[in-house]
Amino acid sequence: MIRTLLLSIALLSTVPMAAAQAPDAARRQQTDDAALETINAKMNAYVALMNRTLRASESIERYKSWVDMEKGPVNKNRAFGVYELYDVTDLIAEASEALGQGPKLPDLDSSMKAYIEAYSGLAPIIDEANTYYERKDYLDDNLARGKQIHARLAPAAKAFLAARAKAFLAARAKVEQDFQAERANLAMRELAAIEQREGRKAHWHRTHLMITARRIVDRLPDSDDPTVDVAALDADVTALVNASAGFEDYRKSDPDALKSLQGGVRSFVAAAREFRDTIKPLKGDLRRGGGQQAQALVNAYNALVGSANNAAD
Repeated sequence: MIRTLLLSIALLSTVPMAAAQAPDAARRQQTDDAALETINAKMNAYVALMNRTLRASESIERYKSWVDMEKGPVNKNRAFGVYELYDVTDLIAEASEALGQGPKLPDLDSSMKAYIEAYSGLAPIIDEANTYYERKDYLDDNLARGKQIHARLAPAAKAFLAARAKAFLAARAKVEQDFQAERANLAMRELAAIEQREGRKAHWHRTHLMITARRIVDRLPDSDDPTVDVAALDADVTALVNASAGFEDYRKSDPDALKSLQGGVRSFVAAAREFRDTIKPLKGDLRRGGGQQAQALVNAYNALVGSANNAAD
């Protein structure tokens, strides 16, 4: 497995505004901080719903494991039902509310609107089927109602899976793509804000390192397209090396700063270089090799995140 990563948001901490700022700078900082918080809130709502509603496709696969989708249920002795969906009422409400809130992210908002509508059309039928099979009503009616449910579930499931293949996966990829772009923009804005408030000190170097490290991990492909953009990865590794060199130089002037982060940074830089050098001759195709190095990279990143969190405490 190349990687198994749920969409997630690593929220960057908002640092209180320095008291010595001029009034105009303070107002601009307050505006920027409010914008950062609003984007974070919107993305949190979207990502939470996207992750939780993946249960629907799992439920369909469960149903298909014992039902011929062309014929419907025929054997009450082999009626295994569907998986119960998670209650996402609040998550849908929060994501729907976020659709109408600023800042407007046209592509991302449109993708999420389509996702919500498609899921909302399927979920009530799965819920009905789940109740029917959990209660074993089919033992009394010899699957009569199960066949009626199937008549609605089969086309809904087919439409859902087709939409998921053509739109949901595209929407999910688009959501992740847009999210990564917005997260990168958000991170760079916060990095600039940290530099303005504090200068390039410990907090700035920690944040800068995590931004460059995350950029590399985001290059890891999924099973739908198991290739890496080698040129982009090479540029990202170079940026990481430069960031780590800046970090090492800063620690010379303040040896106690971020001491717990040093080992994690060095390990991740080494893993990134090894991954880059492994897949470069393979033209970035992880089907030809590099899976072990990719997993090592993920492990090193997870360790680095832990070290960064500890350094922030």
